[in-house]
Amino acid sequence: MERADVYIKISGDGQIPVYASPHAAGCDLYASKEAVIRPGETIIMPLDFVMALSEGMEAQIRPRSGLALRTSLRLPNSPGTVDADYRNDVGVIMYNSFNPSLLPQMIMYDSDLLEQLDKYYRPVALEDYLAEKQPLRKTGGHANEILWQSLMNTVIFIDENDNPYGTLYIQKGDRIAQMIISRHVQANFIEHDNPESIGINRGGGFGSTGTSAIDESVKQEK
Repeated sequence: MERADVYIKISGDGQIPVYASPHAAGCDLYASKEAVIRPGETIIMPLDFVMALSEGMEAQIRPRSGLALRTSLRLPNSPGTVDADYRNDVGVIMYNSFNPSLLPQMIMYDSDLLEQLDKYYRPVALEDYLAEKQPLRKTGGHANEILWQSLMNTVIFIDENDNPYGTLYIQKGDRIAQMIISRHVQANFIEHDNPESIGINRGGGFGSTGTSAIDESVKQEK
């Protein structure tokens, strides 16, 4: 297996990335502090390290599949790229994709959520919650009145920390993403009158990978 030297300086509560198995392609990245990400919020989690990659290499930061499957945590710029000439602190952009309006549908498929809400959350009118957290200025405009009428009929569920259901709590030391070190090349862009004539032209337009068996069966049905 090919290996490459990556020079790294740890500060604060950062941790050196760790490969979970001998043949793992990605190494785990760890949160350097606690964080709260409410539904719809985006934050940058500092990793508290600076690293130096060799020329012709890059680091790609990607989601961990387990977190993507079990939680609403997303990395919106995935894969994030750390260039070989970047010498500042590395961070991970994290987004909570949970949509509170989907809670009724979630309960339809998992009735145990009702018991969880009864046990750990309290219902609050969204209008009252916003009045405390981020007061909205009434302008008297038509759009503003529609918004307030909508808020009057909306109820959200608040946990013991006064955060809505769907909030993500990140603990210091949690594995939040993975990083892959890879080689890359830069392109020499050469203007040409007929690039379609160079190499092999597979055919097909944008978004197409050429003719497939499925394509042929659809043609036959028509």
